[in-house]
Amino acid sequence: MKKVIICMLLVFMGSQLFAQRTVELTEKISSSQEVFFDFKFADDIKLVQWDRNEAKVEASVKIDEGAGNEYFSLKTKQMGSELKIYSDFGEYFEQKRKKDNWCNYETEIDYVVYVPKNAEIEIKSISGSVASDSYNGTLKTDLVSGDVTIKDYSGDLRLKTVSGDLDVTMNRAKIDARTVTGTIYSDLDIDMKKKNGSSYGGNKVLGTVNGGSELIVLNTVSGNIYMRKG
Repeated sequence: MKKVIICMLLVFMGSQLFAQRTVELTEKISSSQEVFFDFKFADDIKLVQWDRNEAKVEASVKIDEGAGNEYFSLKTKQMGSELKIYSDFGEYFEQKRKKDNWCNYETEIDYVVYVPKNAEIEIKSISGSVASDSYNGTLKTDLVSGDVTIKDYSGDLRLKTVSGDLDVTMNRAKIDARTVTGTIYSDLDIDMKKKNGSSYGGNKVLGTVNGGSELIVLNTVSGNIYMRKG
């Protein structure tokens, strides 16, 4: 009986491992080059900085329990001075729509993105959440349904999401934070220029922290904004 159970576990583990695929892409970039990451479907997007003049993406992919994994790829496109790195699903979704006569699929895709320090990047996604333990440079996000969490930063941040929370830890900054239906929370000592609602419970905050000049623009429609003391 034990042998049967062990065998069944090994088969199950093997099927799970088979359902996951890893895809990697590395591109040389110059110090002044902007990099645009467009990941249509995503779960977690982890942002890491390193001492290389390269942008690297590691994607862990599972589409429909592995059925669509081989259709996934990472591609690049040069757009003037900007390098675009994006996810591509080939004809998988189109073929499935024709076969099933409706759109029904499951994706589990996690990304780890490596970029140089002082990089200027933008991340766009329909369903991904972006997180970084530390970021130095210019960072923009354009998300539909996802959170952004930055634990430490130096540079300019322009973070936007439609349905998600924005959570940033900061020491010095010039702040422009706005939410439509959410709330702004903070334990920072902010020199307020303009506010609606209470100091740390309204939906708009413009001001400075410790006389900072580095701009942080935070915009969400239906999420909360958290500005934390570093």
